[in-house]
Amino acid sequence: MGVQDNVDVHVTKTGALWLATVQGVAGGMSARSLKELHGDVAEGLPFLFSDRDRPPVPVFHYTLPGLTEDDLNAFAELQRRAAAIADDYTRTARARVDQLARLGLSDPDIGELLGLSKQRIQQIRTSKSEDRQSA
Repeated sequence: MGVQDNVDVHVTKTGALWLATVQGVAGGMSARSLKELHGDVAEGLPFLFSDRDRPPVPVFHYTLPGLTEDDLNAFAELQRRAAAIADDYTRTARARVDQLARLGLSDPDIGELLGLSKQRIQQIRTSKSEDRQSA
């Protein structure tokens, strides 16, 4: 099984259409939405690169007025970090609420200690029990 490689896909917006060109392939693709264009590229790559064991993974590059690829990459990194912080916060909040509840504290007292409302404490406790039920 060969190593899967990447292919650069350059995307622009012209009027109502998103346009994509795949590096090394003549012509291009267009769609009315970015999501549709991404799907079309994913579906098209196996046909465009049928001579390979596995089609390459698209690496999208966007050219939009006033917005650089660095701007988009910086936001994507910020989004990844924010998601990691949110996961850590949720995990830690659940652990602290459980710990304080085991000590016999009421939801209002737990909220006061953690700087959260009684309602937020109840949401944390409810979401935890919902997670257990769906597992």
